[in-house]
Amino acid sequence: MNIYPLLIHHGELIDASAATLPVYTPALVGALGVYETILALEGRYVALTEHLQRLHVSARGAELQLDVPIPTLQTWCRQLLAANEPTGLVRVLALDLAQPQADVFLYQMPYTPFPPAAYEQGVRVIVYHGERALPQVKSFNTLVPGLARKAALAAGAHDALLVDRNGNITEGSNCNVFAVIDGQLAAPPPGVVLEGTVMARTLALADDLGIPVVRRPLPLAELPRWQEAFLTSTRRRILPISHVAQQPLGSAGPFTRRLLAAYWQWEAAAMSA
Repeated sequence: MNIYPLLIHHGELIDASAATLPVYTPALVGALGVYETILALEGRYVALTEHLQRLHVSARGAELQLDVPIPTLQTWCRQLLAANEPTGLVRVLALDLAQPQADVFLYQMPYTPFPPAAYEQGVRVIVYHGERALPQVKSFNTLVPGLARKAALAAGAHDALLVDRNGNITEGSNCNVFAVIDGQLAAPPPGVVLEGTVMARTLALADDLGIPVVRRPLPLAELPRWQEAFLTSTRRRILPISHVAQQPLGSAGPFTRRLLAAYWQWEAAAMSA
């Protein structure tokens, strides 16, 4: 993994070489840790508070004692940008190192935006049968998503959509999925997936635009009825899907284009505020 040389451990800047863990730590052996990945552009974070709020929610779901308040985490996030680069993806980790309170680390990775063509033409995804444990907790237990990404890479696809034991498409390996079916924007029901900050923003924008939204299961068998679809995540924003496995959807459809334009407007306004 390509990361910048300085990290933060509980507010203290450390060199990347010093960020080591014992192999027997519960964070490694038991996947007892949670994390968030946050986009920063020219020294300004996108949805920083929302990400850190979700970190606390995930920590409670994983029964981690995260005693660092959100304002302190915000300060550490800004300190990391000042120490490394003003633009990048910052990952905040809260993990169990066999102490009463969770240890907090922050590190920064370079950010490369998707090319404009991807937002016009869309990307190809495959399907992968598997589901995450405790999907509402953004935890270190990423075995199934990791295997799904490997399968996508082997197939030359952008990502894989997870299909649960009931035959429903739930989410991507590290993103949310929306589909347009019968003129409605459809997304999985609340509580069955990890809802990202961009997913929440997309739902709010759909409401603003008067786009009808339904939250319901997305059966894999219903795939031929999909008129358009897209992925949402911090890095992708709203990224159209051109193919799901062998099912073609074409380039970005009208719902996707409207939502993406609204998202770019929201992000630009948030960055200039």
